[in-house]
Amino acid sequence: MFSYELYKIIHLTSLMIVFTSMSIQLVGEKEIKLLKILSGVGSFFILVSGMGLLARIGVSHGGMPVWAMLKIAIWITLAVGLPVVGKRFKQHGYTAYWVAMCLFVVAAIIVNYRI
Repeated sequence: MFSYELYKIIHLTSLMIVFTSMSIQLVGEKEIKLLKILSGVGSFFILVSGMGLLARIGVSHGGMPVWAMLKIAIWITLAVGLPVVGKRFKQHGYTAYWVAMCLFVVAAIIVNYRI
């Protein structure tokens, strides 16, 4: 098992990688395969490190708090929705970017205040 601090560093670094690559996919002119790979691998690391963080703060397997479930729901929405918008609805890329940034802020507030 890793320390809480290491899980947090992995989580935040993966968040930066995923949001950067997805943002470029949303507003960029051409498709770049490496960005798609980075988004997928980064999403996996976000999930794994997030679960590690939950384990480190003492959340049991059966009793996930509401704030954690809300954050997972937001993340699934972003991880599935943004690539779809980037591929099929390119004209809505800038709107999707701003919606994603707002959801990112909401997720951060939920976690920091454990709403």
